[in-house]
Amino acid sequence: MFLFLTLYFQIFLLVSFFEKKKGVRKTEPSAITYLTTTIIVPCYNEESTVTRTVNSLLELEYPKDKLTIIIVDDGSTDTTWRVLQQYKDIPRVRLLQKNNEGSKFSALNFALQHVGTELVGVLDSDSWVKADALKNYMEFFDDESVMATIPSMVIAEPDSTLRHAQKAEYDIGLFARKSFAKLNAIYITPGPFSVFRKYVFDTLGPYQEAHHTEDAEIALRMQKHGYKIAYSEKSVVYTVGPKHLKPLIKQRVRWIYGFLRNMFDYRELLFKKKYRSLGLLVLPLGIFRIFITVVLFPLSMWLLFLPLWRWYEKLSLVGFNPTWSWNIDWFFVNVTQLQIFALIGVIFSIMTVWMGRELIGDRRKFTIDIFYMFFMYTFIAPLWLIKSSYNAVIARKENWR
Repeated sequence: MFLFLTLYFQIFLLVSFFEKKKGVRKTEPSAITYLTTTIIVPCYNEESTVTRTVNSLLELEYPKDKLTIIIVDDGSTDTTWRVLQQYKDIPRVRLLQKNNEGSKFSALNFALQHVGTELVGVLDSDSWVKADALKNYMEFFDDESVMATIPSMVIAEPDSTLRHAQKAEYDIGLFARKSFAKLNAIYITPGPFSVFRKYVFDTLGPYQEAHHTEDAEIALRMQKHGYKIAYSEKSVVYTVGPKHLKPLIKQRVRWIYGFLRNMFDYRELLFKKKYRSLGLLVLPLGIFRIFITVVLFPLSMWLLFLPLWRWYEKLSLVGFNPTWSWNIDWFFVNVTQLQIFALIGVIFSIMTVWMGRELIGDRRKFTIDIFYMFFMYTFIAPLWLIKSSYNAVIARKENWR
C-alpha cells in the first residue's frame, strides 16, 4: 500500500510537471519592472563564508539604486563582525549587530524593522546566488497575486560522499518544487534566497520561532491565507550541505521535527478542499511517508536480512563459496509485485534527478551522486525520521545549532 501511494504521488507530480505552464508570462528583458528590494543576510560565526555570500549579492544583475543589503551579525563569537567591516562604506549595504537569542528568526525580525522596500528576501550566510537570480524573479512578481518566490537550490562543489548524496537529493527537490508550484502547494520558503512582498509581513506579522523552522511556518501561514508562492527555476542559489554524518542527522532531525510540529500547529490545512492539492495530497502524504518509514524500517530490515542469511546458510551446506561465482540464471529469479513496485520507484527517482537537473541546465544527467543518495535514504534517512518523530511526539525541543 505504501509503495502504491508513493508511486501514485510520483506519477501525480510527473503529470503536474509536464502540464502546460499557466499564470506566468515570459517577460522580455527590456520590459522588466525592477521592484525595490532588500536582502537580509543573518549570520552567526560565518567568518569563512559570509564574504562569498555578500559578494554574490553585490554582483547581482540588478539596478544598484533598487537593491539594499542588510547584514545582521547575530551575536557571533568569532571574527564575523570584523570581516563585515569591509562593506561598511558601501552605501547600499547596512550592517547591524544584535545579541544572539538562539534562533535565526529574531535576527530576521530585527532586520525587518529597517526594511522599507517593496520586496524583502533572505539569504543564508553559507549560500550564494547566480548573478541573474533576483532579476529572474521579476517576471513572477509582475503577477500581483504572487506574494513570494523561491529559487532552485543546488549543492555546490560536493567534496564528500554525504554531500554527493545531498546533491542528488536537492536535484530531486528541483523537480518537486516545479510540480508543487503548478499545484500552488509549496509549503516551505527556504532560507537561501526566498523573496517576499513586504506586504506579507505587514499583514501576517513577522517571523515566528516555529520550532526553529521559520521558513516552513511562514509558508504555511501564507498558504492558510491564500497567498501564492511561485518557483523560479532559473534563479539558482548555491549552498553547502553538512559534510559529516553527525551534523547532517542533526540538521535533518530539526527539519523533520519542525515540519511535524508545524503541521500540528497548522492542522486545519489538512484534508480541506479549500487548500486543494496542498491539503488533500501533498501535506497528508508527507506526514504519511514519515509515519510509514518509522513503522516499517525496522521490520523491513529484518525481513530483508533474515531471508538472505537463511539463503546463505542453505547454500553453505552444499559448499557454496561467495567468491567463486556470481552467475545468475534470471529464469529462476522470483520477482514479486513488491520488488516490481520498488524497481519502478527507483526508476522514477532517477528520472526526477534528471528532470531537476534539466531545469537548471545541468547536463550531467547521470552521476555517482544518485547511488550515494539511494544508500543514504535506505540506511541513514530512517534514523533521523525516527528520532525527529519521537521528539515531535514528546515535544522535545530541538536546538538551532
